[in-house]
Amino acid sequence: MSIESRQSLGVYDRDRIEGDDVTMRVAAAGETYKGIGKELLNLEGLPVYVDGTGPFGSPTSDSERAMVTVATRRILLVVTAFSGAQGLQTTLDRTADLLRCHAAAESITTTIVG
Repeated sequence: MSIESRQSLGVYDRDRIEGDDVTMRVAAAGETYKGIGKELLNLEGLPVYVDGTGPFGSPTSDSERAMVTVATRRILLVVTAFSGAQGLQTTLDRTADLLRCHAAAESITTTIVG
């Protein structure tokens, strides 16, 4: 879907994200996490997704902490629309259709946050 929409998508295990508030902000000096298949990543200056524990993802590289595994039952899928919201609803609808078709997804809720 990233290629089709030309937007950054991140998929995270919702049950490994702490709390209900997820925000996006610029990472501060000293913030790190273990990247998927990587060592500790220096996040300073990067846009990051943050939960109650701290950064868990970024449009550039995601963390092991919130990565999707075969045990994942609920996901948080983030579309980062750096160029604006034009076409975003279409991307969300298409992504939901693909999840229903290929992952037997149910109870899909979409929200555009600005």
